[in-house]
Amino acid sequence: MLHRHFNLITCFAVIGVLMITSVTYAGVQARIEGIVTDLSGEAIAGATITITSAEVAGYEKVLKTDKRGKFKTLILDATRNYFFKVEADGYVAEERPFKVGAGSTDNLFEFKLKTMQQAVAEGSMQLQLQPGYKELGEARDLMQAGDTEGARAKFAEAVAADPNLLPALAGLAELTYDAGDMEGALAAAEKCLAQDDESIQCLAIAANASGQLGKADVQTAYLARYQAVNPDDPTILFNEAAVYLNKLDDEGARPLLEKCLEADAEFPPCIFEYGMLLLRIGDMEGAKKYLEKYLELAPDGPNAATAQETIKYL
Repeated sequence: MLHRHFNLITCFAVIGVLMITSVTYAGVQARIEGIVTDLSGEAIAGATITITSAEVAGYEKVLKTDKRGKFKTLILDATRNYFFKVEADGYVAEERPFKVGAGSTDNLFEFKLKTMQQAVAEGSMQLQLQPGYKELGEARDLMQAGDTEGARAKFAEAVAADPNLLPALAGLAELTYDAGDMEGALAAAEKCLAQDDESIQCLAIAANASGQLGKADVQTAYLARYQAVNPDDPTILFNEAAVYLNKLDDEGARPLLEKCLEADAEFPPCIFEYGMLLLRIGDMEGAKKYLEKYLELAPDGPNAATAQETIKYL
């Protein structure tokens, strides 16, 4: 028994060290959700959503919509480009590339499927005749193929054809940031925000790019705007809690972690840190519950090994 007690103390000491480093988690995961309806807005239950990525060989995630036509899932690596294929009996399948921000949770995708008859009657080629839309479609195809440089050039062509085309502005800002051109990314994000001052994607890019450029005041202003639009963003709440966790101040961190879990009960970083906090205050049952939930949601997450080892002693 003495030997086991020693191992347990040693394990908790190691976990304490790991806790300090774990809160620097950058958040490469992202939560997405969506809804599938027909053109009249009626939910389509049982639609099949297949998510693939040209950047990850063999990656495929298949989901079904519930009775309200809704679905949600966790993207473990939001640094990649992905592709939706939405199918339902009697409807024309819809395909769409997408990329979400790392650590984001407010990614809602809407799909309105047409019946075969509606698709024939509508003649969707009309959209391609509008300025910039042809280039926008080509940019998305290039993104799906993994050609980010080609996609970036096409987004730029789309913006040149229509300077107010918001999806092209956002895509250009995103890929310019990914390419390391912070000046260009900030400029593109600001043009995007001139069209939509609450664009989550462009506010995030503007904040990150200005920070990289050393423009602290500009970054602070964009972060404030981002937080105003997303007061309950779990990523922001987690980062605020991390300040206290890094100072070993569980009392200060706890309400922020609890608020984070109220905003998103399935946000892995907050689940893990809340479980570890409960462990440190002696709530073994609660700690085990949250660490097991973390492993359920993020079995390959950055803190999975720590969670597994800790559960062995609970």
